Amino acid sequence: MITRFDPVYWEPGGIPVPDHEVSLEWLERTFSVSPKEIRLLVREGFVSPTSREGEYFFDPVSIRKIAFILVLKRNMGVNMAGIEIILNLKSQLHWHISRLRREGESPDVLGSGGTVSFWETE
Repeated sequence: MITRFDPVYWEPGGIPVPDHEVSLEWLERTFSVSPKEIRLLVREGFVSPTSREGEYFFDPVSIRKIAFILVLKRNMGVNMAGIEIILNLKSQLHWHISRLRREGESPDVLGSGGTVSFWETE
């Protein structure tokens, strides 16, 4: 089975991603993920939550990134090393596409609507 994933426009599991920060507990309930798994993503540097009063909060970009990582792990069987490689390649590709746009070129990887199916990078 092929999993189509468009992190900008795709809403994980049919659940709309809020446009504000959410707590660790929200992520646990929404994505059926353990706090240990989220802490691993933080420790590995994949996401950078804000901390207030001893509690982690995640912005919409981090939420989509976590959803993407979970799809890679759960649906595609990608290990953490592979996830790191995929995220680095995605970041490099996004940078190159942004550079081409600034230079006024139209990269071939853009769809007919001129959009790129990646979430905004930090």
